[in-house]
Amino acid sequence: MEFQTVKVEGDGAIRHLVLNRPEVHNAVNAELVSDLHQAIRFLDADPSVRAVILRGEGKSLCSGADMKQPRFSSQEAMLGSKHGASMYDALMHMNAISIALCHGYMIGGGAVLPAACDFRVGSPSVSLTLNEVSIGFNLTWHSMPALVNLVGPHHAKEMLILGRSYGLAELQQFGYFTDTVADDGDLVSAGERLAAEVLKQPPVPVTVTKASINALAMPLGRAIQHMDHLAVGYMGKSDNSRTARTSYFDEGVRNWGDD
Repeated sequence: MEFQTVKVEGDGAIRHLVLNRPEVHNAVNAELVSDLHQAIRFLDADPSVRAVILRGEGKSLCSGADMKQPRFSSQEAMLGSKHGASMYDALMHMNAISIALCHGYMIGGGAVLPAACDFRVGSPSVSLTLNEVSIGFNLTWHSMPALVNLVGPHHAKEMLILGRSYGLAELQQFGYFTDTVADDGDLVSAGERLAAEVLKQPPVPVTVTKASINALAMPLGRAIQHMDHLAVGYMGKSDNSRTARTSYFDEGVRNWGDD
């Protein structure tokens, strides 16, 4: 099955799901969300697939939202948020074990895609930034529970509210990675070794255990996630959000009004 912005590689129990917009560091647009969702469903429908390696073509895993996308109306923004959440849920709950290979820029959605995966392998080139709040938006895709479950509420607040950037060593301290490598070129082989370990285990117990752990770890994960869609619709029209977006790279104090 072929897509415009992602590739599915391999033909056995281990498959590679590759973000394929390297010219823009695999920035997220509506087409990539749609292609990724379809590719995940395609892989999840094949019982022979036991491990999926998520990676990015080129210099980065994913640089977040494509800022060249046209501005959306509130209704369009809310619909886009729902589409992203459906894709993210499909990735998190697919039957196969998912392994994210993390390198280069991981911004916004690119920082939380690996949180939906079961394991993560990081390289020294990683630069992770969750800048949604800094540009006047909220974290969407139903990804907040996965992030909090991965790094804990303290680090999640730090990452989101302060909008800092993090390298490999800091993320290791947060418990973000399952494994690390010395160089980007070692990522694929490390991911395939981890996938091979998965294949040594009996298929049904692995699938059931993954589903049970997900259910136990995030029992209330959906309780407030409808706010994702409402908030992104509002913030797209907020004067303060507009100020945040246009002044993100500016130095000095930013002046906030009454929304």
